Amino acid sequence: KLIIADYSQIELRVAAQISGDRRMIEAYNKGEDLHTLTAALISDVPIDVVTKAQRQAAKAVNFGLIFGMGAAGLQKYAQQSYGVDMTMEQAVKFRESFFRAYPGIAEWHRSIKNRKPTEERTISGRKFTFGVNSGVSGLYNTPVQGTAADIVKAALGSLARRVTSTSMHIIAAVHDEILMEADVSEAALAAEILKKTMELAGNEILSTVPCVAEVKIADSWAGK
Repeated sequence: KLIIADYSQIELRVAAQISGDRRMIEAYNKGEDLHTLTAALISDVPIDVVTKAQRQAAKAVNFGLIFGMGAAGLQKYAQQSYGVDMTMEQAVKFRESFFRAYPGIAEWHRSIKNRKPTEERTISGRKFTFGVNSGVSGLYNTPVQGTAADIVKAALGSLARRVTSTSMHIIAAVHDEILMEADVSEAALAAEILKKTMELAGNEILSTVPCVAEVKIADSWAGK
């Protein structure tokens, strides 16, 4: 069997800690779904009536705007990545509503623009240096994506030690997803080990938000 796990909204969780946004941090600590919360906030509707279409649009808003997309970029990203058709007027409105809803993200962005740092570090301390032509979006993106990568690498190192002398094998790591293979008799145990190891690695680096890994057992990668 394949045992497949990925981190739930890892980039948003990392951005919440880096920015210190209180609303995001509170939502994650309450176990709320941030896409649904964002949909409610930008569409000005109660959270319990958010539709699937509104949540899908909110995914594009969340993942696009934490890295500084403008309205035009958001409109294009929403269509290409999520199949969401968004007018320019909607993109402008959603962008404005997003930064009102999450003022910590807005302040983090302002700080980066004002400082124009020549180097940044991930939460775990790994350093990046920026060239004179580095764009502002890269200054937002690098510490977030870099921290997420650090978490995955920490999980892989710990996992490799835990599955020695078993039928379990690490066979791939793709972005924030880890795939293992195990005999049918050990598949459930492998799923438990994978989930716990990934979450522990994340929680050792992220101190203000919980790290959650979602795991499935399947016959193929497509079967997840």
